[in-house]
Amino acid sequence: MKKITTIFIFAGILLFVACGTKEAPSTDGVKKTADADKMIYGLACDGCSDSVIVFMPFNLGDSLSYPDPISLNIVEAMRNKQVFGHPEIGDWVGVMMNPDNPKEATMVLDLDQLKGTWTYQVLPKLKQMATKSEEQIEAELTDSMREILFVPREYGFSLKRHHQAATVGFVYKGNDLQDESLVEYPAVQTFTSWYTHNGKLILVGDTLDAKRKRLPDQKVRRDTAEFVFMQEDSLVLRFPQQTISFHRQTNALEANKQAQAAAAKQAAKDSVR
Repeated sequence: MKKITTIFIFAGILLFVACGTKEAPSTDGVKKTADADKMIYGLACDGCSDSVIVFMPFNLGDSLSYPDPISLNIVEAMRNKQVFGHPEIGDWVGVMMNPDNPKEATMVLDLDQLKGTWTYQVLPKLKQMATKSEEQIEAELTDSMREILFVPREYGFSLKRHHQAATVGFVYKGNDLQDESLVEYPAVQTFTSWYTHNGKLILVGDTLDAKRKRLPDQKVRRDTAEFVFMQEDSLVLRFPQQTISFHRQTNALEANKQAQAAAAKQAAKDSVR
């Protein structure tokens, strides 16, 4: 009896090592929205290639279940550009199964490689003025003024463990003269969490109102995006209104380092006028 027990324990250890030792993701705060989610989540195992995904599924319940790893054909998914990332052993992955073929995946998403800071560049626009037209303001701007005013900023988000998200794009000036600037940047969207649902990325907005009171769930903004491309340092998402190409940043603090320095420089000039 002891020999049989030892064999089962040893087999379990081998299976766990084959799929890596990364911590399985938390599902806290995701269960309510995942009721109809058809994406299957698990850990990538040894044997993944450009034609096959080998992974060990787990459920979204309070306890994780680890069956034997399964192999799914992804030739068509690769051909249709529906493999996002390059799964490595132990990576958290999501798979959309072919309903007509249980041995084929129609989409593969490496969620571990999706995590990180993603941004895209935005430029300010001239503010509308009651006394001057945009053409008049443009004519009065010198090259040095343009260099100071039209500093690009990085907008985007950081996707973290346990489905936490943070906004990238806020740049603070050192005084209260922001309204005196000739230019204005687009509004920065606030994100607090994220999850995937049926192969799409869901970005959850601020859960508190202007008075810092919790919003009812139905009033919390959720932005849905389809995956178009994801490899290494590039991510393309298709939102209902636009398609955005993101690039990976080292972290959120580095993303707007140049813009923050420019804002501080401008604030110093404003303070001595």
